[in-house]
Amino acid sequence: MRVILVTWSLLVWETVVVREVHRDVVAVADAKALVWIEGRLYDVAAGCRSVLVDGSSGSSRFSRYGNQFDAATVSPRGDVVALMASTGTKALLMAPDGRVIREVNRSYYRADAYRYPLALCTLPDGRTGLVHCPESYKQLEVEVALTGERLTTGPDREPTDFFHSRLAVSSDGRYLLSAGWVWHPWDCLAVYDLHRALSEPATLDPLGNVFDPRRLVQAEVAGACFLGEDVVVSTSPEPNEPDTTDDLAPNMLALWSPTTGTFIWRAQLDLPAGDVIAVAGNILALYDHPRLHNATSGELIAAWPDISTGQAGSSIVWNKSFSGPARVAVDQPNQRFAVTDGERITIIHLG
Repeated sequence: MRVILVTWSLLVWETVVVREVHRDVVAVADAKALVWIEGRLYDVAAGCRSVLVDGSSGSSRFSRYGNQFDAATVSPRGDVVALMASTGTKALLMAPDGRVIREVNRSYYRADAYRYPLALCTLPDGRTGLVHCPESYKQLEVEVALTGERLTTGPDREPTDFFHSRLAVSSDGRYLLSAGWVWHPWDCLAVYDLHRALSEPATLDPLGNVFDPRRLVQAEVAGACFLGEDVVVSTSPEPNEPDTTDDLAPNMLALWSPTTGTFIWRAQLDLPAGDVIAVAGNILALYDHPRLHNATSGELIAAWPDISTGQAGSSIVWNKSFSGPARVAVDQPNQRFAVTDGERITIIHLG
């Protein structure tokens, strides 16, 4: 299989053309916490300020929130938006119009070091759910996002000592991943059966009940995301050479199936991937600058070295929280993503 470079933004992979068909660049000072809602881009931290690609000033529905808020996510149904202080203890749940529904918190313990653990999902009954760690850094809870009704209350909760972070839920709502860390510190991955946890809350307490993290003992997890129901894993770069076992070696990108419990493919990388997110059915790596990798092989499809995304390669970011996924918002239906560097927003349209 070959990747043929036609221009810097047009590449051909076999018979499939992946290209940047258009980009918009908009000057927006101090833009943070971007989300797409019904095809429109908003800066949530700026009071849900609309971002207009024609360069005109967007309108804000509310006054700007505190400077600590620098990341946002939107529920699959688009009915709830979460604004987070990545290395703080506070998050706000909002309606799509920016109205605050309620405030949520996490434990102060080491909160200044690593990304806020929070994910929005669709529950089996159709309501929007919230997965977070409201009392303890190591105990996952599932709630109804709008009301705060706790769905994982149980008397036998004894969670493993794991700092949950970078939570994500599969597109079918079945699986939950946590790309967090354990002391001393070491970044690792835990994957859970979220549906099972709603009837058996204690299944959220081990270090994953679907994925065995001992498969990753040779390399730390730089990032992870869902691609449909499968799990994309990127590992941190290390000087040692990869081995030939079924484990993941340093500086790899891989796709793992919860259904079969095996890796579908593993690809050795020339550059670190860092945090990863799904875009247009492929994988966007965010270390230093965006790079698009093919979902069926991990091969590099396209890169944008002129767009900075920071150099975070861990859930532990300290004062570098405005990096990686905190800078990016994906509009999946329209195959585009937006990146902010705090001074301007670049929107890449794929086709």
